[in-house]
Amino acid sequence: MLEEKMIQAAEEEFTLEDLTAEGEAVSGIKCVRTDHERLTLSKCRFDGCDFTGASFTDCTFENCRFTDCRFEKAYFRNVRMRCCKLDGCVIKNAVLREFTASDSSFCYCDLSEALFDGARLTDCEMREAFLSQCRLKKPVLRGVNLTRADFFGTSLNGIDLSDCNIDGIMLSDSFSELKGAKVSTVQAVDLALLLGVKIV
Repeated sequence: MLEEKMIQAAEEEFTLEDLTAEGEAVSGIKCVRTDHERLTLSKCRFDGCDFTGASFTDCTFENCRFTDCRFEKAYFRNVRMRCCKLDGCVIKNAVLREFTASDSSFCYCDLSEALFDGARLTDCEMREAFLSQCRLKKPVLRGVNLTRADFFGTSLNGIDLSDCNIDGIMLSDSFSELKGAKVSTVQAVDLALLLGVKIV
């Protein structure tokens, strides 16, 4: 039912709204520039779906899995994700406004040039995610694993990273991205070594 509804909304260009679904599989559909409002999806799986330019407003995703999906230039507003997997998805140039994710995985995701506006990420995996050239407006990061994440060209000024794993994060040669970032004492030591400072 979910796949059929999404295909119909894309073909007939109407907003898909007030829909609840559980345990459904959606594969290979194109929902480019489609609008979704007040969806509640649980234990659903999406494989090879294209949501380029789509919008999601007041939606909840729980225990959902997205494999090889595209969300380039998508718009998320007041979207909640819990225990979801989006590893390797393309979310480039997306807008994530009042976006909340907990216990979810975004490893290897391409989030470059995305806008995080009031986003809140808790206990999420973002290992080796591409976060270059992003705009960060008051995001809250708690227990996020950012190991080897790429922050090239993304200002971390005012961002509290003290509760996150930032081992091996990738930065520009000048390390200018770190200016104004908030880190723990242990992180400061590791970053000093990254900057070539010798601690005696």
